[in-house]
Amino acid sequence: MSINTGHLVLLSDRGPVQFVDQAGKLVPAPRPSSVTALLDGVAKARPGRTTWVAPTVAELDARALRSGLFGRLTASLGYEYTPLPVGENEYRGYYDDVGVNILWSILHGIEDQIPVVYSRDDPSGSLAPYRAVNRALAESAVGTAAEAATVAIHDYQLMLAPALVRARRPDTRIIHFSHTPFPTPESLFALPPAIARALVGGMLGADLLGFQRSRWAQRFLDCCAKLGADVDHDRGLVRHRGRVTWVRRYPTPMDVPRLVSRSRSAGAERWALQLRGGDPRRIIARVDRLDPAKNAVRGFQAYGLLLDQDPALAATVRFVACFLPSRERIADYRRYAEQTWAIVDRVNTRHPGSISAHYGDDHERALGLLRTYDVLLVNPVADGLNAVALEGPVVNDRHGAVVLSGEAGSADVLTGAVPLAEPRDVEATADMLRAALGLTPDERLVRARAMTAAVTALRPVEWFEHQMSDVDAIAAGGAPCCPL
Repeated sequence: MSINTGHLVLLSDRGPVQFVDQAGKLVPAPRPSSVTALLDGVAKARPGRTTWVAPTVAELDARALRSGLFGRLTASLGYEYTPLPVGENEYRGYYDDVGVNILWSILHGIEDQIPVVYSRDDPSGSLAPYRAVNRALAESAVGTAAEAATVAIHDYQLMLAPALVRARRPDTRIIHFSHTPFPTPESLFALPPAIARALVGGMLGADLLGFQRSRWAQRFLDCCAKLGADVDHDRGLVRHRGRVTWVRRYPTPMDVPRLVSRSRSAGAERWALQLRGGDPRRIIARVDRLDPAKNAVRGFQAYGLLLDQDPALAATVRFVACFLPSRERIADYRRYAEQTWAIVDRVNTRHPGSISAHYGDDHERALGLLRTYDVLLVNPVADGLNAVALEGPVVNDRHGAVVLSGEAGSADVLTGAVPLAEPRDVEATADMLRAALGLTPDERLVRARAMTAAVTALRPVEWFEHQMSDVDAIAAGGAPCCPL
């Protein structure tokens, strides 16, 4: 695999750092995000020039930009980072009104909990703030990219950007990678045709589209076919407006050395000891954002059902959860959080002391819990990857089992997990928890080793260089080497 050392422009919703005020001084701080951490590792490792552009609404970032502080970060970051200031109202329209209330719901199949909201009178107009931020980022890429540069665009927030870059800079090589699932045609075309066409058409501006799973890549091809595009399902390509877009699968890896190092910090060690706390009961754990797609309510319902069916388990098993805040400014997310706390209270009323749930942006506490679980429950109704499922086996000290939804992208990687075929089925979830608790020590060891080996076999730099190599092959008139 040849390494492309030409200019790379990264576009994403979130950049690697933001400035904070420390005793009156502006100081850069990392921005927590699994996607951001992944791209940061990739950008640091590349031998060529890399420029990362992302929107920001933070006033401190705008001040730092005016003061030239971002330009001084290049040496420490190992690449250029240029934030794009966006007004708060415009950003909320782009991220909340479109990104969450339309796209996230459709992509994850949670319209029953986060209703899709758009203007019935002007569906296309509902995309206005989303289109504006996509255009601003595309314009930044257009003005930044060297001749024949590669523009790598990330995730559902920037589905329109590939076509916008293509229109202005046809000399660039464009990749778009989706870190989320992609919906079936039935789900996508529940949206007005104007919205569905805009999203798919925007993505088709890329030379190469990457997905976590073959299932989602095929769904994209099916959606293109329904729109009347010329689709070759066997080769994984779409002919559209005189161009060809290739579609491929690139399972996302973890930065394992960095993860292990963080999990061995003094804070994570302290939390591991505290969460275990001398309590001899085995721990069922979950580490999640409080997002309806993560499916916490049904997970707790399943645990409650398990104890109802076998009350004696309460003396030997407990449930510990670490929740990270998620989109608290959105009313439907606040309601889901309330539902989650309500089911925790109901189970604890029936089985006192059976669940302890922690809330807050404390990653060391989350890593401490991942180190000490006996069973990790990962039951999203849909998830692009679910990094927690990959992190758990790598850092866990007890050869813990993982109950894993088949709707998570990581299910294709973690063959040693206990599979949960239907995460919406509470009784099936209870059955899989029971099965995981019933594994023998030898079975746990074999499964844990298989999962760890699978996670460590994937490397972030190789994941990205495969995409770069494939887009180079496309530019040379060939086909990508990676599979569909």
